Amino acid sequence: MKFTPVAATLLMSISSASFAFDLQTPANNDTENLVWTGHLSPDTDTVMSALLAAHIYGGTATVPEQINPESEFVLNYCKAQSPRVESDYSSYQVGLVDFNQTTQLAPTINQRSIVAVIDHHAIGGSPINTPQIVAMDIRGWGSAATILTDNAEKLNVTLPKHLACAGLGAILSDTVVFQSSTTTDYDKEYAEKLAKIAGIKDIQDFGQQMLVAKSDLSHLSSETILTMDYKNFEYGGKKVGIGVAETLTAQQLIDRKDELLVAMKSYKEANGLDHLFFSITDTKDKKANLLWVDEGDYQIIKTAFNTEPASDMLTLDGVTSRKRQIGPAIQNALDSL
Repeated sequence: MKFTPVAATLLMSISSASFAFDLQTPANNDTENLVWTGHLSPDTDTVMSALLAAHIYGGTATVPEQINPESEFVLNYCKAQSPRVESDYSSYQVGLVDFNQTTQLAPTINQRSIVAVIDHHAIGGSPINTPQIVAMDIRGWGSAATILTDNAEKLNVTLPKHLACAGLGAILSDTVVFQSSTTTDYDKEYAEKLAKIAGIKDIQDFGQQMLVAKSDLSHLSSETILTMDYKNFEYGGKKVGIGVAETLTAQQLIDRKDELLVAMKSYKEANGLDHLFFSITDTKDKKANLLWVDEGDYQIIKTAFNTEPASDMLTLDGVTSRKRQIGPAIQNALDSL
């Protein structure tokens, strides 16, 4: 049931005073008006984690925007239905998966409506700020889907074959098939368990098919590529955007560098960003090719990575993670100003 905005506000006020979402005992929760959603520019972990959370805790899986080609591939491969694209969250109670930052929150979500957060990112920058108690499960694992799979196991919730497959896809995506520095033993352990449930005998083959599915961006505009895997942050009081394209065919995008820079300049101005960066992340050779817009961004790059780029692109060997490597370096540079 969907409530009117006035009724929903009254419900939230009553709920926040007398009810806290229970991640340990799902039977205690009223989930009739609950939806789960991830961050803007949803990636595969966000999409699949919403599906897992809805299955484990009840409620409906949603995404705030259209999903990307890799997520479409995983859903088709797993024979799973995509979460509903929701344009208006104003009358729902909301559980967040895979993020905790207000800069990545769908604009129609009232923070008073948030009841739970299940995430694997640092609490920094501009995290949600709520007057009510919010149930939180935040761990430094490689994906939110790993955390949710662990919760399902502890709660004796059986994951059907298609959701086990989807959860595996989420883990492989966020860990770049276990190549990312964010990968933990928990991710590998639960990937094996999910693969067994899903009947997937070759995890690496599935992961490689996913990498191929996300690598061919030749049919997409530079504007779409820039924002397909994109997040806003607040570092040092500055509005910062960081986009990433993970691809096995990095040269295909490097050859489009000039048009990407034009798209970046336009996007930065249109969205009032203080800084904007974009990484063409080479998942084959494990390196990031970092682009920026102007002199101000360049100065941050110099400080963040302790180097002086000789051209308009900085190649960083061994760098594959926005969460663990690129974002923290930029944050430290801005915080030091």
